Amino acid sequence: MAITDVLKQTFNIQQRPPRKFIAIDLGTTKSIAYISGKGIIFNEASVMAYEVGTKKLVAIGDDAKKLIGKTHDKIEIFTPLKNGAITDLSVAEEFIQHICNKARVADLWKGAIVLIACPKGVTDLEKKALIDMCKNLGADFVEVEEDSLMSALGVGENIFAPKGTFILDIGGGKSSCAIISAGGIVESRSIKIAGNYIDEEIMKFVRAKHTISIGIVTSEQIKKQIGSLFKTKDSKKMVIFGRDVVTGMPKETEITDTEIRKLLVSIFASITELVTDVLEKTPSELAGDAVANGIIITGGSSQISGMKDYFADYFKIPVRVAKNSQTAVIDGCIAYEKNIRQRLIDENKKNR
Repeated sequence: MAITDVLKQTFNIQQRPPRKFIAIDLGTTKSIAYISGKGIIFNEASVMAYEVGTKKLVAIGDDAKKLIGKTHDKIEIFTPLKNGAITDLSVAEEFIQHICNKARVADLWKGAIVLIACPKGVTDLEKKALIDMCKNLGADFVEVEEDSLMSALGVGENIFAPKGTFILDIGGGKSSCAIISAGGIVESRSIKIAGNYIDEEIMKFVRAKHTISIGIVTSEQIKKQIGSLFKTKDSKKMVIFGRDVVTGMPKETEITDTEIRKLLVSIFASITELVTDVLEKTPSELAGDAVANGIIITGGSSQISGMKDYFADYFKIPVRVAKNSQTAVIDGCIAYEKNIRQRLIDENKKNR
């Protein structure tokens, strides 16, 4: 029997269980939370519904999203982020707390290691507030990382290698483009043109061309069902329902993929400009890596049909849409756990 085992039996020393690891992908449209040993505990819309006056939580996540455009004046809808930036810090803090309450894991925060992935637009002051909030919940160590870095790790790239990895993340609130090398972001830029902006533009287009007013949910369905960036063999049509802007009465109309495609191509001109701008500002050696290895596209809006062909045709370089594009950030956070734990071990050894 090893001497350590003898000491444990003699003095009844119990081995401390490893600290829980909590990872949160705080996104504009959707947020995902993970806890080691439990897996994904939350993968829903970044929306909360409150009762006006009492501030009582009515619904959170997908349940709250179903209420958008269908509530009375006694229910108010809140989103923690808009266009990649925190709209209200207190709402963001409450959202994270309610996620854990809904999954009934609030007690696991004590002594936990927490990693939060946020858009680039989140300020240092907001990051500090999120760290303080997590520590107030009982977390022992909290780190905030940019979602682009975690996204690259999540799709299987070695972000610590001295080579250029080109990530284009098209999410709900923003589109961000980043060149990653040696464990950090060398060059990055983001714009507020992404999934939510596309939904709003579809609403405006339908109103102007078909004189029918639709909601954001219907607009999102149009984007997902018939939206495309490249012409397909089979044309698609969709019947939508809304309110006639002239008479105010209910109305239905049919729209085609051709008219939506023209709209999307005009919108994506800004995203191609974003990619061009980042490539032009990237050091030559890394830009060469990016061109050779191609563009990796992630984010919820990367699922728009024809995405790969559109960018490959425009830039004439390899393009791939990640298979786990919608979960790349949280997958990267999970992979990053090993790095954080090792750093904490090394730090403890230095402090002895």
